[in-house]
This record gives sequence, structure tokens and C-alpha cells, in this order.
Amino acid sequence: MLRAYTLILVLIASGITFAKGAAEPFMTKPMESFTAPTPASKYDVQLLKEIEELGWHNVHISAESGSPEYAFTIGHFQKQSHPELIVIGLPANIAHKLLNIAAIKIAGANEKIEPYKEYTDFTEGLSVVFVPVGIEHYEEYLGYANWYYASMPSPYPAMQMVWPDREGKFPWEPGYDKSFLKFQPLLGVTP
Repeated sequence: MLRAYTLILVLIASGITFAKGAAEPFMTKPMESFTAPTPASKYDVQLLKEIEELGWHNVHISAESGSPEYAFTIGHFQKQSHPELIVIGLPANIAHKLLNIAAIKIAGANEKIEPYKEYTDFTEGLSVVFVPVGIEHYEEYLGYANWYYASMPSPYPAMQMVWPDREGKFPWEPGYDKSFLKFQPLLGVTP
């Protein structure tokens, strides 16, 4: 038992912690010795340049085989010590606008977006809540971010931006329209 406790203290001291509901340790701050991956395509070069210049890059994945489209960020953790963000089930233009609003809060205003807090002022007429993403969803949903952070010894943190149904209810609230879950599967432990 003492060995496990010592290991946890060492992990925490080195910037690694356990996310709520997860069995895998997550980094809480980027390593100073972070090494960006070697680009293999023009898109990779563009992505790395944008992260270096702006501090983040948004990736959009189109819907396929019955899975909803989604978009996520790369760079927030390495540049701002902030979890990466993913939003699922919204058209590309809306998803990118929401991720860019978050980026302005994170990189521009130096805000830390908190998990499980309802942001009623996030954008006009839309409240959102951020839920930590479980490690079991990283491979399926965050492939390009996994490539970017491959040099790290432990996973980077990520949070899902969860949006409400037409009545303003979130998936964990009574009265939520469950038909929306096919557009927005939940990737983490909800409040």
C-alpha cells in the first residue's frame, strides 16, 4: 500500500494525475521537453505551423457510417496547459465557432474552463457544460491529437463540450430528449 501511495505522489509531483472516473493517469501540465511530431504531409505542416503561431488548431471529422461529425482542438494543452476540447454532433461551421470561442477564452483571456460547470454565457442563446473525456474514447475520437502528443509519457487531458437539447436540458437532466444522444454521444462521466 505504501508503494502505491508513493507512486501516486511521484506521479502528482511530475504533473500526472488521475482524471475523475478514469483508471489512466493524465498529464496536468505539458512537459518542458515536449517534442512535436515530424510532419508527413502538407496538412501536418499547416497544423504544426498554426499551433506554433496561434496556440491551437481545430480538426473536423465528417460523419461516416452512422457516426456523427465532430471537431476537436490540438495545442491547448501544450501551449496553455489546458485540456483539449471536442464537440460532437454539430455542423462544422458551428463546431469551429464554438471551439474558437473557447480558444479565445483560454488563450486570449487566460481562462481555465472548468469541468461540470454550466457556462450560460458561452455564446448568445447557448449554454454548454464541459465533461472530461474518458481515455477509452481517445483512439476513436482524438487520433490527430494522439499523433501530436505521442512524445508524452502519459495521456493529455481532453474535455467534451456538451450542448443541450431544444428545451435547454443536458443529457443527465430529467426530461432530456434522448434522441439527441445519437448526435452527441457522451465520452465521459457526467455530473
